[in-house]
Amino acid sequence: MEVEAIYDQGKLEFVKPLKLKHERVRLFVTIPDDEVEVLNHYVVSEDVVQRARAMREQLDAIRNAPLPPDDQLLDLTQKRLDRIKAFELREDR
Repeated sequence: MEVEAIYDQGKLEFVKPLKLKHERVRLFVTIPDDEVEVLNHYVVSEDVVQRARAMREQLDAIRNAPLPPDDQLLDLTQKRLDRIKAFELREDR
């Protein structure tokens, strides 16, 4: 059943009077998006936000750094090749 109600300071008021069988009833309410002020359920301090931004900037700098020239790359030893293979196997799982 669909009924119209008005939210008023923590209470739902039905537009037309409605008598329910039980005192407590679970309802599903649809609220227009433009009526919701805050969707963030987490309260994070400004210090944490600043540290996260700094970490993001560091990671972006690493990701966007140019690759070294081929003649400056490390030699691929058997140990390095084995590690590369191990990481490939982990990614397959």
